[in-house]
Formats: sequence, C-alpha cells, structure tokens
Amino acid sequence: TSDGRLCVIKDETVDKVSKSPILECTHKNVEQCHYTYITQFKPSQEEVCEENYEKLCQITYNKKAIRETVKKCYRPTEKVCNGQGEDQCSTVYESSCSTRYIEKQPGKFVGDTSCEKLPKTLCGVGCVYEEGEEECHDKEVDTVVDVPEESCDLNPQKTCRLATKLVPSLTPKHECTQVPKETCILKFSSPEVTKGPLKTEWCIDESPVQPGESYGDSQDQGLQTFARNQKSYEPKSGGAQVGTPR
Repeated sequence: TSDGRLCVIKDETVDKVSKSPILECTHKNVEQCHYTYITQFKPSQEEVCEENYEKLCQITYNKKAIRETVKKCYRPTEKVCNGQGEDQCSTVYESSCSTRYIEKQPGKFVGDTSCEKLPKTLCGVGCVYEEGEEECHDKEVDTVVDVPEESCDLNPQKTCRLATKLVPSLTPKHECTQVPKETCILKFSSPEVTKGPLKTEWCIDESPVQPGESYGDSQDQGLQTFARNQKSYEPKSGGAQVGTPR
C-alpha cells in the first residue's frame, strides 16, 4: 500500500438489503366547531319624564285717586234791557269749556279740552240777551282711576310617558366549518436483496511484539488484533450498502 504495509486485497460479490423511503400524505376536510355570539335586540319600555313650567298671571285693578288741574272757561250771557215791553222770561245756553292736563309720560302733561252748553233762565222787560266775553279759571278736580296690577307665578309640571327602547343581548350559537387537514407518514418500501461488490484488504501488522504479548493469551486480544489488520471497501455507486466479509 502507499503507507508501506503488506496487504492482500480481495474483491468479491455479497448480498445487500436496501429500502426506499416513502412519504405518504393524506388530505381531507374535517369539521371544526366553535361558538359565535349573535347580537339580538329586545324591546323594553321605560318611563321617560320631562319637567316643564306653567306661567299663571292675574291682572287686578285697584282704585287710585288722582288730583288733576282743570281749566274752566265759559262765555256769560248778559241781559241788556231798554225798559220797554212786557216782562219776559227765556232760557239761554252759555258755552262752558273745561281743560284737563293729563300726565302721559313722567313730567309731560297734555291738555284735554271739552265744551258744553249750560242752560240759564233770564227774565226782564224789553230786554235782549247778548253773549259776553269768555272767562276762564283753574280748578282742581279729584278723579278715581283704575290702576292695573299684574302678578305672575311659575308652577312646575312633570309629564311622564312610556318610551320603547331596544336593549342589546348576546346569544351563543354553535357554528361548524370545514377546514383542510393534512396527515403525513414516513414509510419504507419492501426490502430488496441485491448483489453488490465488496473489497477486502488483509494487512500484516509489522509492529514489534511487546514482551509478554502473544496472540494466544486471550480470545479478546486475538479478535482485536484481527480487526485492526482487516479493512473492507465497498464502492458507493448505485446506492449499495457496505457489507461484511464472509
């Protein structure tokens, strides 16, 4: 050999057992179930109240005395007699006008004037009647007026009614679906026995013998020495397996 040992090479044909790996997968649909929750609404009645306010007002009239200044004017009828004729009596009417000052706004007065004819009986002999000059004078008059006064009050009122509202709730429901499932198993084909080459090398151990060492001392030492000097070779082409020499 290349390392200088003395060997005997033997080529022979031996039987070998081979198996091929096979991956077998199965596909099928399986049923998987779970719970889903459905939202449902149920009608429910509840009382809804609103608070409002009612306004109540009342107007009353109170008597109030007011002193007003009135301007009084009139034209007197004068009797003019000349002393002739019979004694005669007649009714004449004198014009009488009056003016009132009414306070329309604080500090502002407005005059209200009205006139009327006042009857007057005059008697005389051979007399005629003539209207004289107008005479005026101021007069204070007390009058009673109605003064309105309003009083109001608020009364709370609570109004209630029934209202329908939807209340949600969750209901469980059992639901199933089809899902794919894959199951794989690694198997081997049936064993086949084929012929294959085997190369064996028998070499001599030329190492010096140690004192006290012999091949016949024990059976284990002999087997170890035999195994140390034996090599087997097998070509790797064609997927052949290493065999043992026979």
